[in-house]
Amino acid sequence: MNTLLAGFIALLGTSTTTTTGGANEGWGPFLWLKHITDAIDVVLYPILALVATAGIIYAIVLGVNLAKAESTEKRDEAKKRMINAIIGFVSIIALVLIMKLVINFMPEILKLFNAVPTTTT
Repeated sequence: MNTLLAGFIALLGTSTTTTTGGANEGWGPFLWLKHITDAIDVVLYPILALVATAGIIYAIVLGVNLAKAESTEKRDEAKKRMINAIIGFVSIIALVLIMKLVINFMPEILKLFNAVPTTTT
């Protein structure tokens, strides 16, 4: 499994782009991947703010439906939807945090699989 993953990473890194040091240090032939992660960083927080706003509005609507429910069936349905919304919100936050960690440690991950040649000075 590790050799398959390392081979795939090496295949992705066959670009002829070279790094010049500085902020691009450690990316090796994967500099194109750094450009993608930088673009993700730019759009991630505005999109996350929109999703969070929509989630809050949805939770308020579900809370109102729960309060207005006249039968136990409607109340149980609103409760299930509220629980699912909370689980979804927590899942999104966890996945965003994991994605940010992976992006921040991408040069070290690439070195771990020997996809980026290490320089000795």
